[in-house]
Amino acid sequence: MIGVPWAKESKQYAVLRSNALHFAAAELAPVADDLEKTVDSPLLWKAVEKAGEMGMLAALVPEQLGGEGVDLYSLCVALEESAVECAGFAAALLFHNAALVPLIYVDRKDLVEEFTKGRPLCTVATAGEAALEDGKINGSAPFVFNVLEGTVALLFPGSGEGRKAAYVRTGAPGVETRIDPYPLGWRVSNFATLDMKSAEPVYVLDKSEKEALAATERTLYLGLAAVANGIVRKAFQKAYEYARQRYQAGKLIIEHQAMRLMLARMLCAMEEGRAVIRRACSVEELGPAIIAWRRAGANACQAAMDGVQIHGGYGYMRDYGMERLMRDAKYCQMFPRPEEEQLLRLLDMVETGT
Repeated sequence: MIGVPWAKESKQYAVLRSNALHFAAAELAPVADDLEKTVDSPLLWKAVEKAGEMGMLAALVPEQLGGEGVDLYSLCVALEESAVECAGFAAALLFHNAALVPLIYVDRKDLVEEFTKGRPLCTVATAGEAALEDGKINGSAPFVFNVLEGTVALLFPGSGEGRKAAYVRTGAPGVETRIDPYPLGWRVSNFATLDMKSAEPVYVLDKSEKEALAATERTLYLGLAAVANGIVRKAFQKAYEYARQRYQAGKLIIEHQAMRLMLARMLCAMEEGRAVIRRACSVEELGPAIIAWRRAGANACQAAMDGVQIHGGYGYMRDYGMERLMRDAKYCQMFPRPEEEQLLRLLDMVETGT
């Protein structure tokens, strides 16, 4: 198998990438198909436990609060390597880590310890409307990822003082969970709608709400870009190997120029993805993160479609794994918010200088 070409990283990130690659190869690759078929599988929790041993369950939380205290690019490296073998697992880790970001702004080591036990993972509600009044939350959050019994979900409900960062727990009084029966991608965990009626939050952030919201969003956008780049790499690996084995019109598929063009596009997408993610991680603004997410998501969808094309009819069969990449790639574009909405937001940000 040929390696990913030219991108060079510092020794720190190269070591991290190597460790994450070995984790994904040992813990995710053998069970990725099973994780896709069974929600809340024991295999999932075994992999989560291993991820916890590597510090991937509290990656961004400072060491004094019990986390690893790594930077955002380090998390992206780990997510990309995990996504190569199982994008759903990588997305579950991302939403869990993003949900912990507001705790960086408060000295609540007890909450960090409570939320990072590893089962269930935490999550972030990215859509819907909720309001915080008199210490109670009312509203609804649709299509929340990573929802199991007892999941702690981060919300940003409106209040008289603007948006607050608040945590609710599924199964608590006032929180009704409706599981979505047939999600398209990321099938390692449930999608659900959370209906809240006078729900008492586990915790409400009482300061730095704007900073917490911006940091959580930035983590989600860049993490999803990394997951998408992992999908591009897997699409390239599978398509390249297949093209070197199958014949069409008397010669190997890889000898056809049209196939080579598709493979070359995937190579460009891999390099582009890492470059835009690395650049966006080096600045604090949200705009570059949204651009990286949009670019990497589009690349992942294109790579998955090209991979299906190279596989021919086999590309649609579950046994070959390309159809899963196609489904997972689309979810990288759908979360945390629709692309069109974020494009308009980007223009507003430039016009207003925010």
